[in-house]
Amino acid sequence: MKKSRFWKRLGFRGKVLFAMSAIVIPILIVMASFSYNYSKNLFESQMEEELALENELVVQQIYTLLSSKSEITKQLGELEDVRELMESSVERENVEESNTYQQANQLMTRVQENTDGVGLVWMAFLEPNFLIADNGYVTDAAYDIHKRPWIKKANEAEGLSYSDIYVDYTTKELTVSVIYPVESEGRRLGYFGLDMHLDTIPKLIGPYETKENKHILLTETGQTLFDSDNINSEFENIALAENVFELVKTSKGNFYVETQKIDSTGWQMISYAPEKTVTQPLAVFGQIIGISWIIAAILILITLSWLLRSMLKDLPTIVKHVRQMERGNLVAKMGIKSKDEIGEIAQSIEQMGNLLNQQVQEIDYQARFDSLTNLPNRFSIERELAGWIEELTDSDQMITVAFIDLDHFKQINDSKGHAYGDSLLVQVAHRIKDLLPENSCFGRFSGDEFIVLLHSKKDKFPGVRATLTSIHTSFAKAFYLNEQAFFVTSSIGVSLYPMDAQSCEQLLINADTALYKAKAVGRNRVLYFNYEMKEAFEKQHMMEQGLREAIKYNQLSLVYQPQFNLKTRKTESLEALLRWRHPEWGMISPAEFIPVAEESGKIQEIGDWVLETAIREIKSIHMEYPHVSSVAINVSTIQLRETSFIHLLKTLLNKYHVDPGLIEIEITESIFIEGGEEVLETLEKIREMGISIALDDFGTGYSSLNYLRILPINRVKIDRSFVQKMENDSRVQAIIKSVIDLSHDLGFNVVAEGVETQKQLFLIKALNADVIQGFYGSKPLNWTQLHDFLKDRQTL
Repeated sequence: MKKSRFWKRLGFRGKVLFAMSAIVIPILIVMASFSYNYSKNLFESQMEEELALENELVVQQIYTLLSSKSEITKQLGELEDVRELMESSVERENVEESNTYQQANQLMTRVQENTDGVGLVWMAFLEPNFLIADNGYVTDAAYDIHKRPWIKKANEAEGLSYSDIYVDYTTKELTVSVIYPVESEGRRLGYFGLDMHLDTIPKLIGPYETKENKHILLTETGQTLFDSDNINSEFENIALAENVFELVKTSKGNFYVETQKIDSTGWQMISYAPEKTVTQPLAVFGQIIGISWIIAAILILITLSWLLRSMLKDLPTIVKHVRQMERGNLVAKMGIKSKDEIGEIAQSIEQMGNLLNQQVQEIDYQARFDSLTNLPNRFSIERELAGWIEELTDSDQMITVAFIDLDHFKQINDSKGHAYGDSLLVQVAHRIKDLLPENSCFGRFSGDEFIVLLHSKKDKFPGVRATLTSIHTSFAKAFYLNEQAFFVTSSIGVSLYPMDAQSCEQLLINADTALYKAKAVGRNRVLYFNYEMKEAFEKQHMMEQGLREAIKYNQLSLVYQPQFNLKTRKTESLEALLRWRHPEWGMISPAEFIPVAEESGKIQEIGDWVLETAIREIKSIHMEYPHVSSVAINVSTIQLRETSFIHLLKTLLNKYHVDPGLIEIEITESIFIEGGEEVLETLEKIREMGISIALDDFGTGYSSLNYLRILPINRVKIDRSFVQKMENDSRVQAIIKSVIDLSHDLGFNVVAEGVETQKQLFLIKALNADVIQGFYGSKPLNWTQLHDFLKDRQTL
């Protein structure tokens, strides 16, 4: 109660000032908080950059040290004298008598004396199990190579390896060895090694440490090589992410940590600094921010108080006038004479009232009727239908809802202009209206779509059907637009109440579904709703919606199926295949979603994505696996009909620096039928760019030998349906042989698709095909599987 009296005593200006304070002060607090957090992020980013730079510099020093020692070890381990000594049948007792030993000993001694940070240079013989080192050292009989700490890692490594820290057999000092295997004809004879002084590491890392910024160097197994503050035990049980700047909490305080791997060694460099290096300067900065924003808040509130006094004196009068307008008095006068913004607002409100008073009748009419045909609009029709359904009480009564759509109306608009289209809609409205009986309602629903509502008894339904038939057949008579005859057909979708639906909304949806089906099956017909239509429509609609998000949310991906050269039996090329994995529906077959994409207009965007992705990825595939000569990309007629397709293709090749010879465009026989001469010209331009063209699925659909003459192709792909039937059908084999021979005579390469068994492979090879593709060679592979396949299994 006291709060209410206080609020009333504030007055309007006080309330506004109080409200502004409630808005301004939190905003200032948020801004101060943002400034503080932003500054904290800056300090942390600076610390991250500092630690990352130091880490990188130290890692580079360590890597340089290890690289130099590794290179020496590798070069010496690959010397012919070293290999000859290990291949000779020397024993520990007589090794010093070997001339090759003397040369090797001199070499190891020279390297040990002339290389900084090297403790011992040695050669280990696996058989007969002994070791020699610089300065004429030979191990005694108790020495066993297979028990040395470094042997396990060395045996597992294919090349250079680095040991963990261990006690040297000879010097009894802690050491780390760089080890290189010595092999002959695939047999490992032993190892050439170089021991590094561990005191070299502090000398490298020490200069980069400051009072606050410190470093830890660990081996691959976590042994400590360097830790000036002995703090590694605090980090051992914490999972530190590589190349990630993070704040770590320990019993000795909080630390900012940056971790980095040293290439090819498995060693790990940890750079760290205490949290106080950021929080101490940040605390001082935070105090300055707080004081500054408090002063700013006070100044803002004082300024607002002064401004509000003069600005808001006429506001109560305006509020009173607006309340009168709410009660319907739209033409009252306020009498405010001020020329400031408040005065302009008052004048505008008065003018608005006058305009509203003039337009209210027009708005009411426009809300209920179509301005072009003067028919009831969608809102009126839906309200009328809802009223009919509510009033319908007799079980022998029914309501018929019919959507009427003009077929190819858009072509008239596009070719003749909207004036012709509007005139046609008006004539259609008059023609239909003249055919309707009593107890009907007729309106324009949207665009070129009209709606008819018919109220009748169920036993009078034949008359309803006859009315709809007469409406449909009335379109056989020409419409005259600007004294020119036009013939237009109509598609009609019908839904019945209460048989098809129990609500107004569902009744309209069902009628629209029937209309959609009528247009899909060929137009120019009347179709009555059934539930199979609804299920098919909903499925297609859901798939259309899913395709809109497929690219945006990275649900599309490419897989690659290898193609094998039958002469070399090696992987020769790849075909890029599109896959869609929906988060709820799982993997969807291209046979299902590609037709939907074509009908909905998404095929262009999807096709462009496939083209760019395949071109980008073939660059890296060919660089790593040069024997992969090309990747085949399926292109639709819609893409080829686009005038910008050639430009897009050139742009992508230049963008990713891809040789056109690495690309093969796959087309089907339907392209020529659907695209005609326009597409043929595009294919010729593609050939001129140096890109190959393959005729896919040959032997199905519109197969014609004439296409082999007309289309500018390099390769013919025999459809899998033929390959699947050839094992037990000699006639199919004869057809395939004829296609192969004819293609070869025309200079085309031939690919057999769908090879899944060894017998099919044998038959295809016997018929002299060039390349096969199918599950016998490999299934389609994702990016990771493809690299593993090309690396390990490249042949049939």
